[in-house]
This record gives sequence, structure tokens and C-alpha cells, in this order.
Amino acid sequence: MVVDLTGGTAASTPHSQVQDPHDARARPAREGRFTGHLHFDETIVPVLHTDFDVAAYVRRGTARLEVDTALQATEEPLGEDLRLALGVLQRLESSALGESRAMLATTTGNEARITAFLATWLVDRFWQSRALRDLLTGDHATDRPRARHHPHPLAALRRLHVDRVQPLLTPVWNVTAGEALPAGHMARMAIQEASLQAALVAVSRRTSGEARRVLDMVAERHQAAVDFFVAEAIARLTRSRGEAITARALLSFGSPLDGGGLIDPDLRPALTVLGADPRDRAALRRARFEITRLLPGPDLPDPYLSSLPSTGV
Repeated sequence: MVVDLTGGTAASTPHSQVQDPHDARARPAREGRFTGHLHFDETIVPVLHTDFDVAAYVRRGTARLEVDTALQATEEPLGEDLRLALGVLQRLESSALGESRAMLATTTGNEARITAFLATWLVDRFWQSRALRDLLTGDHATDRPRARHHPHPLAALRRLHVDRVQPLLTPVWNVTAGEALPAGHMARMAIQEASLQAALVAVSRRTSGEARRVLDMVAERHQAAVDFFVAEAIARLTRSRGEAITARALLSFGSPLDGGGLIDPDLRPALTVLGADPRDRAALRRARFEITRLLPGPDLPDPYLSSLPSTGV
């Protein structure tokens, strides 16, 4: 007799008939062996589906955010303080490739919804970075916004860690955190995206004309990423204590404002500019607290935001 894996029992097969041993339909089922179907059990974490429509986001596509540099050249130039702040935001926008490398090399890369989102998100962040660059350089072919302050001595060690040590630690993270690791990555990116959006709004209110139009456009473009990462992070942090603990551990190793894990030497002075208004300081802190309030243990402050004056909010 031959077991039919479609659910029934096949008719007897003559002994003289040659059967392909690799043909599942011709092999007898063996007790205790896999018989053609894999069933989920309590050891498999169910696929997480939030309300965010990833398919619609991907179908929306992305394109260059045009900047009328000729019009901008006729308007009042940006102040040096705003140019410094925008330079930091432009470099943070352009860190998406480094952030995605850290995510996709781990168990986070096993989640199809996340990888599908990141494929379009990476292009979005590229064009958002390019729009801010155009505001600062006038669409110059090779000019890039450069940091004004000298890097901290630890910056070289941090780059060495990101380039050489972090890839070696990836297998350790995968083994120790496993399927809980995406919670940490989603929490980090939720804070980074919401902080970027809040910072862009803060700069926009202090500009006019073409610069304000572009900043508002880039800030609005961030909304999809904010919605996705916040929804994914909150769903995981509230699903299990293990995922919340993993997220706290990952966030404790550095600030989401260090794009790609690298320290921007202009970040602290830029935050002084971005947080000059109490409502902007409150928005920057709120972007982080939306996630950190769900973590176990005491509040986990950001090392950069902690240096800003209290908002009382």
C-alpha cells in the first residue's frame, strides 16, 4: 500500500513497478517522520500583522522630492544655526542604509512585512536626504553638508565598532535574543523617525518660502514610516515581556539619534537649535517617550536630549 499525502489511501502498486524514492507520493509514511505538512506549535512566534498596509505603501512608490533651487536663491538665505541643524538632519536621513544593514543581518530580516517595508523606505530616505542636501548646497554635483565640529575621540572607536565588531556580534544577538530582536529594532527606528519628523517641523516654523515648502514636504513624507515603526514597536513591546526587555537592552547601547550607530559631532549644538522652543523640546522628548514608556524598569533617557532644559511637559 502507498500512503497518499493528499488525504486518502492509494490503490496497491504492483511490486514489479519501479518507484522513484524521491517521489513523496510513492514513499510510505513512517511513524514519527515529517509527512508533508508543518504545523505551528507553541514554539513558533506567530507572524505579527499590525493595521499598517505594507502592500499599499509599496505600491505608492517613491520619487525625488523636487527643490526649486533657483527660487530659493532669490529668497532670504537660511541662518547659520538652521544650516547647522539641517546638516545634522540630512546626515541622519542618509544613515538609512547603515540602519537597515544592522536590521537585515539579524532575525529581523526574517520578517517579510519588515523587509518589504524597508525596500521602499530606503528609497524614501534617500530622496528625503537629497531634498535637504539640495536646500543646503543648491543641488551641487559633489558638494555635501559637512560637520563643523571636530569628531569626539571616541567617534573613531565607534566607527570601528560599527564596521568591524558589530557584524561579529550579529550571530550573538541572533542566538541570545532570537525572535525578540525585531522589537528592539522597531523601537529604535520608531524613535528615530518620530524625532526626525519633529525636528523638521521645528526648523520649518523658522523658515519661509521654498525652504519651508520643502521641509513641510519631507516632514509629511516621514508620516508613513512613523506609523509603521511605531505600530510595529508598540505591538511587540506589549506582546511579551521578553521582547520589551530585548528592546530596552538594544536601546541602552546608544541613541537612535546616532544615525547608523555613528556619532555626529554637530548633534549636540544642533539639538540646542532644534530645542530652542519649549514645544519643540517637548515634541522631541515625546517622540522617545512614546516607546520608552512601554519598557520595563525606570525611564531610559536619551544621552543627548537629557542635556536640554526641562520643558515642564
